[in-house]
Amino acid sequence: MTIEKALDALTPYRSEIPTEALNLIRSNWTETEARLLSVLDRGIANPLEDGQSAQFLYALYLCAEMKCEAAFERYISICRLPTLLIDVLIGDILTECLPEMLTRTCGGRIEPLKDLVEDDSVYEFARSAGLYSLHNLVVTGALAHGELGNYCLDLLAFRLRKRPCHVWDATITIAGKLRVAEALSVIEAAYQRGLADPGMQSFASVERGMAQPLSEEQLREWRGKIEIFNTENEMYFFARNWSAEEEFSREDSATLLLEAQTARRQRQQPTGSKIGRNEPCPCGSGKKYKKCCIDQPFTPKVLDTFNDAIPLNLADEWIGAGYYFLEQEWSYKALTCWYRGWQEVKNILPATIRNPGTEECDRLFPSCEIFSNWLVDYQSLLEENMTHDAVVVQNGLFFCQEVVERFSEMRCLLATNFAETTAYLLLALGKSEQAFSLLERMIEQYPDTAQGYAVLAATLSLDAQRFNLIPDIDRAQQLLQNAQQNASDCESWDISVRLEDLKGWQS
Repeated sequence: MTIEKALDALTPYRSEIPTEALNLIRSNWTETEARLLSVLDRGIANPLEDGQSAQFLYALYLCAEMKCEAAFERYISICRLPTLLIDVLIGDILTECLPEMLTRTCGGRIEPLKDLVEDDSVYEFARSAGLYSLHNLVVTGALAHGELGNYCLDLLAFRLRKRPCHVWDATITIAGKLRVAEALSVIEAAYQRGLADPGMQSFASVERGMAQPLSEEQLREWRGKIEIFNTENEMYFFARNWSAEEEFSREDSATLLLEAQTARRQRQQPTGSKIGRNEPCPCGSGKKYKKCCIDQPFTPKVLDTFNDAIPLNLADEWIGAGYYFLEQEWSYKALTCWYRGWQEVKNILPATIRNPGTEECDRLFPSCEIFSNWLVDYQSLLEENMTHDAVVVQNGLFFCQEVVERFSEMRCLLATNFAETTAYLLLALGKSEQAFSLLERMIEQYPDTAQGYAVLAATLSLDAQRFNLIPDIDRAQQLLQNAQQNASDCESWDISVRLEDLKGWQS
């Protein structure tokens, strides 16, 4: 096997781990290291790229196993990605293995790990990974016990922002592992102020742990996790869930449409009783009876979306399927259907329609009865699910941007709501500058409406941690005060309440 073939063997998602290829790569590390680092670079630069291969995960683990110090900065870069993109790239690896990866590759570089721990713009679990990696360095003897103990005490007393965050729990955990008894008073204060989560561990359990000597058995267990690091072992969990025949693929969206239609037909078969005008039509179209087959004297024919001989409004079919899945509480399926529906809507709507609230729109898409209401439902579902799936967020961003561009004459409230959702989707993808610019334009365009001020202020305060942003409470307060001076609907947006809530946020 050549090196090229060995690297290619890491690409497919297969249930059989390519041990021969991995061994060849290990034995030729000088030649393969740079290639694997390039794989990491591509993944970090384009975490949402379609068709990303298993090679990224193999590179991630191999670089750690081989103690590749050049990979350390790549691991740090992953930690600094937006939360959603970290999940796309490494998922649970963040908490399960990344501390060991950082430890094995840092080469004694302590300050970048401390910078990671203290950076409020970084995802809280990524910050904690940096802290756990520092503890690993103590376990392996690369960092003095007292140095990390003093650092934990310093974090708890001064360095950590006084906001509930997993880093507080991680710091308390490390202080407990190091038996830093002098930290107990500040730990107790953290629990009293609600900064530490008693669901993770209670203060009483921390006290008990501090009083117990650290066993050699526990130290051996910690050392073993750091020192015995094997790519095959780490990849086993992933590989056993990968198909031996084909790569991962998302659920075929055409199957979703058929599933929704079949369910509707089974649910809506005529029973012999009179059908109400506002009930679903028994033909399975998803439309109301009064808008479909009410005038037909015979049993309505069941629609077949996949029969090209029958002219159908495919956009309406997708919209109806989305509502079906929403009723079943399958948000991902609903969002998938609606994104497909939007692609079809763009093909059907006449270019002359610039306002989604027209009767013509409603006639074209009877499955939602009021077309503009569907746009709002889609937008609301995106906001509810923007932290769950990166593809949903990316598609949702395209949808929101295209709606605003397509319907230049939509009513003001609909336009500002879409601008708000677009800003949140941009933030979820780490595009904070674009999001802030959009919200600032909203304020300029609608200065007498409180929405822009309130949303931008929230992203700088209450929502900052959610989007890995450093809070700017002074600016948030100024925005809300500007709303009070300029906007006429401050009461509807609880501007006074929001200002009151920020009073206790100053560190």
